[in-house]
Amino acid sequence: MKRTLIGILLFGLTAGLYAQNQNFYDASIASTSEVNGTARFVAVGGAMGALGGDASTVSYNPAGIGVYRSSELTISGNIHWTNTSMGGETPGNYISANLANVAYIGTWLNPKEKGLISLNFGISFNRLKSFSREGYYSTTQQGSATEFMADITNGTDPSNFTEGMGVYDNPNVGWRSILGFRSYLIDPIEGETNYLSYYDKIGGGNVRNNLQFSEYGGSDEYGLSIGGNVENILYWGMSFNCDYLYYHKQIGQRESFSDGNAYTLHTNYTMEGCGFSYKLGFILRPFNWLRIGGAFHTPTWYYMQDWASATISYMNPTNGKQLEYEDTPISQGQFYLESPLSAMGSIGFVLGKFGFVGIDYQYTNTQNIILKDSRKNMQEAMNLASSAAMTDTHAFRIGAEFKPIDALALRIGGGYTMPVANEGATRYYYNNDVRCDMDYYNVKDSYNVTAGIGYRVDRHAVDLAYVWQVNNADFYAYQGADPIGMRSVRNQIVLTYGVRF
Repeated sequence: MKRTLIGILLFGLTAGLYAQNQNFYDASIASTSEVNGTARFVAVGGAMGALGGDASTVSYNPAGIGVYRSSELTISGNIHWTNTSMGGETPGNYISANLANVAYIGTWLNPKEKGLISLNFGISFNRLKSFSREGYYSTTQQGSATEFMADITNGTDPSNFTEGMGVYDNPNVGWRSILGFRSYLIDPIEGETNYLSYYDKIGGGNVRNNLQFSEYGGSDEYGLSIGGNVENILYWGMSFNCDYLYYHKQIGQRESFSDGNAYTLHTNYTMEGCGFSYKLGFILRPFNWLRIGGAFHTPTWYYMQDWASATISYMNPTNGKQLEYEDTPISQGQFYLESPLSAMGSIGFVLGKFGFVGIDYQYTNTQNIILKDSRKNMQEAMNLASSAAMTDTHAFRIGAEFKPIDALALRIGGGYTMPVANEGATRYYYNNDVRCDMDYYNVKDSYNVTAGIGYRVDRHAVDLAYVWQVNNADFYAYQGADPIGMRSVRNQIVLTYGVRF
């Protein structure tokens, strides 16, 4: 097992005098998005940054609102089922349905058709991302999470663990260490402030590790947008957005040792909060067949709350290995999160009345995730760790729409997003952390293939889209554990009704 004592203590000593809940892996959840929105937008893989004229484009390039020549109301719903396989096990399945998009676009037209030809405004809701999935795996390996518990507890005087339930109020003691000590998974070495793991105490051997993983929730955006059309050459737009995020994670981990003893640790972590952001974009139309677009997204400034708790069941070796339990209190914390900024460049080719082809590129400064504590003080150590572990991401999208007849549209698209985490990135832990979960996963690449169909009669339109999306990651049960391959395949169907007037 890889020993990580130096890194653990370095970040533990900088944690301050109060307990911490969050880490940069949690923050990265709020920093990524998926292709979601109207069925038309989804069907072309979201590659409409230079084309506009769709209610979902305002979430990517607000200048898309300037393309409208009439008012529109849209509503979209989706259903998706996610299969997550871990370590080659049978995939876990999660099915859910969501409201994907609701938008109203209002248009004012200049009767002179000169200068500012139109001024448009919009109110919109977009589901940016769904977190819902679950999986499980079972492996036999050398090494144990109890080694990690011992490492992170080293340097803590054993007298800190003799305060009954009051020990959970001690800001200098991490709750993982409390559970490890009280469940006999770590023991103090006599005369020292270092600890011996149960795994090492019994002489090592193979450990059977069974783990169940689940997360759910989502990220939503509520926007107010305004944009316009200047001489049918320049389209501009801006949006002011309120973002809401809810995320919940549950982990159940059981380790069975070579001597027949075992323990099971169940952890829960929830974070919820709101933030605001600003987006600005343009679309240039130098020729009838060409569109060039660009957009800038500020960071989203979040105020977050989070909660954590854990339960451990273990065999007490002092009373004939009777099964016993230890529950932590429910911790509650607050923090501030600044998600990374992003910028987009797009190009679109308009094929007359027969359709279009769009190509988008998006850059996200993921290395610049910023965490602040409840007093708005920088979490310097965690932010440095984030910069080292995360990498700026690059996303590419391409899509096309073909109209064999004026009322019918056929669509296809796809996209690829490069890894969010550096290879070998690891989670860092405060040694006074009130969380007891130890897992993390490094997001690798993701890609999707999309298709759809649309039909318009007079003012009314119905669009249908299908998305096949794959997300790859390496899952670690604890720091130093062998990685487990995690592959999530999400199938999504989106239906949109729109009316123009």
